[in-house]
Formats: sequence, structure tokens, C-alpha cells
Amino acid sequence: MQYGPIEMVVLQGTSYCNLNCSYCYLSEASRRRTNRMSIETIRETFRNLFASEMIGSRLRVSWHSGEPFVLKPAYYREAIEAIRDELARSKHVNTIVDFDFQTNGTLINSDWISFFQDYAGSVTLGISCDGPASLHDRHRKNWSGKSSHAATEAGMQALCDSGIEFDITSVVSPDGLDHPEAFISYFEPFTTHIREFHFNLHDELFIDPDDEAQISDYARRYKAFLTRLLNAISEGQHRLPKLRNFSSFFNRLLVDANDRPQYDARSMSAPFKTVSIEINGDLTTFYAGLTLDECGDLQNLYGDELGFVIGNILEQSLDEIAQSPKLRQVAADFENSHAACERGCEYFEVCSGGYNLIKYRRHGRFDSTETPECRIHVKTFADTVLEHMETATAPHEMA
Repeated sequence: MQYGPIEMVVLQGTSYCNLNCSYCYLSEASRRRTNRMSIETIRETFRNLFASEMIGSRLRVSWHSGEPFVLKPAYYREAIEAIRDELARSKHVNTIVDFDFQTNGTLINSDWISFFQDYAGSVTLGISCDGPASLHDRHRKNWSGKSSHAATEAGMQALCDSGIEFDITSVVSPDGLDHPEAFISYFEPFTTHIREFHFNLHDELFIDPDDEAQISDYARRYKAFLTRLLNAISEGQHRLPKLRNFSSFFNRLLVDANDRPQYDARSMSAPFKTVSIEINGDLTTFYAGLTLDECGDLQNLYGDELGFVIGNILEQSLDEIAQSPKLRQVAADFENSHAACERGCEYFEVCSGGYNLIKYRRHGRFDSTETPECRIHVKTFADTVLEHMETATAPHEMA
């Protein structure tokens, strides 16, 4: 079977994090470990990757699944140059490699500013911030229970003062659903330096799947949140950056299938579109950041105590990993999941996917269909945006 090309490689430089966010999907034990991926492991990883035919014309390398900035800029300078060196020695010498970081922003200082200035044009970053302190600090505290908002805001301001652009990823938790205007207006002073904005829900941590009244109430509150947010945008109340939640939806809805980016459920979880490499070289695919730690509850799903790990990049070639019987089994399970939704859900064409594991966790099988997350993230979102499009004068402006 033909796989690739690989669009993104996620590296777990370290699983350690200086924060203890209440909704983090990584275990507390892993977030306290201070070991790091060695430069030699990075070299060997990319020597192996660049030997494969699955590398295309452009590749994004992202450091994630831990707080990358607990490692110093000098480490990443060495890592980037090692990757570039392996690229120059490979048959993919013309491949463009970009680099990216997802950080909580609390550790940004002058050394990091100099790093991003030196690598301008080839290195980008995303900041995790949940809005004003009243919302952010409810869930994003450090290990001592102290708030992190002031440090994150200072990091964003330092980037703005230095002319460095960044993306924003926010989590809207249940207590934030009632404050859409405060949530979005907080970011206005940073708008000229925010390239793209994306918000997530972590409702699976708060919803009892057997409590229909709770699910319905959560969906109602999310609908109200979206409606107020869309109205504020349409009425020009806030100066905002590109909101990826809406632009991606409009791409799936309005752009011809042959012309739009591949945001559909199958494409988003296609094998070897993304690969994630853990500190020890273990490799997963399908989703970015799908580490063994994240799937501890499904560790023995395939009988090997390795969750969705399909090989080790330090012990096998990428092409050998691609021949793994386990990979074919996982891919078949995911296709059964997609096919079940395609047969039974009228929202499938506008679904971004990512619910395969949630469906298994909720129902104990991949060929199941609706979950509370589907009802909220996909159906409620789609219904609300479509209703707004029917009444808005120019909905395309939000894209």
C-alpha cells in the first residue's frame, strides 16, 4: 500500500511540562519526567526518514507533547542544524523543511526572542492561552497551584514587541462557554501578530455519556457561545485574526472537493500524513501526538502493550514500519470507523474527524457512530454556523 507523503513530524523533545493543566491528556508521571530526546536520536530519526520515499516536497517538524521551551534555545539550534545536515546528505535535498513549536509561552525570554529572529522564515510557534486570567487560570496552573496567565501574557507581549508572529490555541472549558465576548476580546491587542487562532473543547472530561440531560445542556451552551461569537464577529465588534475553526468548516462546506485542502475525516487521519516520534524513538501515525502515554487506557488493544505504536524509528527503517501488520490492522479499524459514520451520519462531509478513539472508548468498537463529542463538536457546530450563514450578510468574511 502506498503511504505519504509525510506532511508533519512531531518530535517529543521532552514530556516534561512546567505547568499542570487540569485538562492535559498526558499523564502526571510523564509530565514530571525530565529526560529529553538526544541530538543523536534526532539525527538517526531524520537519517531514516530522509531515506524513505514517503518524504515529499515540504515537511513540517513540530516539537510538542510536553513543554518544549524547558529545553534551551541552544538545544534546538543544534537539533535544527542536525536535521538540515541530514537533509543535505539525502536524496530529498530539495525538500523544504520548516520548524514549529507549541508552547505555553511562560518561558519566553530574550534568548528565545533571539532564536526566533535568527530563524525567521523557517521557524514558527503557537501559544496555548485560554483568554483572560479569569478563564485561563482556572485550569492552567503550575505544579504549586499558582496561576500562569501573567507569564503567558508577558511571553506574548514580548513576541509582539519584537515583531514575531504566532498562532493561538485556546481551550474553552465549560466555565468559559458563558463568556464568549470576554474570551475573544482578550486577544484583540495581540491581533496584528496572531497569524491564526483556533479554539478547542475538552468536554469529554466533563460529560457523562449516559446523562442525556447533561449532553443536551452542554450542546445548548455551546450553541449559545458560538452564536454570540459569530454575531460579535459579523457586527465588527472585535478586530480578530483568522479563526481556523470557521475557515476550515467553510473550506469543507463551500470549496469544490478537488480544490480544497484535505480537511475531511479520512484524510486527517491517513497513515503517514503525520508521524509522531517519542523520546525513545517509538513511532505512531494517524494523529499528531498520538503517544503511548496518551493512550494508556488502550495500551493492550492490539495485544502488545504498545497502544498505537507501530514501530521504533531507531530500530527499523520507515519502510519496514510501513509494512507492519499492526499498522494494517489499525488502518482497517479506522476505515471501519469512517465507513460507519459515512453510512449513517449526514454530517460526515463536514466532519473533521478525530473521533475514532473516542468512539471506541464510548462504545467499545470502532464501527459505532455518534458520541457526545460528535453531537457537540460537529453537529452543534455545523448547525449553528449554517443558521448564522442564513442570516448573515457576508459569512465568507469570517473565512
